[in-house]
Amino acid sequence: MIEISNLQKSFKGTPVLQGVNLTITDSERIVIIGGSGCGKSVLLRHIAGLLMPDAGSLKIDGEDITRLSERQLNPIRGKIGVLFQGAALFDSLDVFNNVAFGLIEQRVLPMTEIRKRVAEILDVVGMTGQETKKPSELSGGMRKRVGLARAVVGRPRIMLYDEPTTGLDPQIADSINRLILKMSRTYSVTSIVVTHDMVSAYKVGERIAMLHRGKILVTGTPDEIQKCKEPIVQHFIRGISEEKDADERRSIGELAGTPHP
Repeated sequence: MIEISNLQKSFKGTPVLQGVNLTITDSERIVIIGGSGCGKSVLLRHIAGLLMPDAGSLKIDGEDITRLSERQLNPIRGKIGVLFQGAALFDSLDVFNNVAFGLIEQRVLPMTEIRKRVAEILDVVGMTGQETKKPSELSGGMRKRVGLARAVVGRPRIMLYDEPTTGLDPQIADSINRLILKMSRTYSVTSIVVTHDMVSAYKVGERIAMLHRGKILVTGTPDEIQKCKEPIVQHFIRGISEEKDADERRSIGELAGTPHP
């Protein structure tokens, strides 16, 4: 469904994406991991058609979206739903109108069908009965659920998740992970999740890709990533710095009588 080739992007002369190559198949759940500032969210915004690269191509269903005009991009964007990091709800609108916003703006469906769709998706995300509440009355986890409902109500073929569990406690984060799996299975959408939360990555990803220094360093199943011998990957997934790793190896060497330099 998505083919990314040699994608490059710089901001004010600073390179962020330096030749990203990645293929994502139809209905696949792929997680993109990597350190802060490595370009994960930038890559996601390219897939969403919100940013254009300096070089390279990004094909969706065989069509290179980097060569399209804004008008030509609109039908492609219609296939894509995005759950932003902060849910990005409209503070002045209640839950119903936040979820229904895109459908109302499109002016394609009658209001009876919109109400039906909103009720259906709120039931799926466990937010039935919350239609009249404003975002300020909701917890962080509930706001994420509403954001997810809004992203999915238009029935996209591709779902993009930008750090979906950031700032949530472990139990709420797990409920969001389970919702991502539910969305994938219920609607057969292609799911791309950007996260640094390895618990989430292992739970929702069929495949994991690590972005490092502007390129995809490695891809594999969760099991393959955990067993990967690449030190950069191990440092990241184990949550340790290179300095700490060196200290640990030095201590082990000293205990063994062979001090590590």
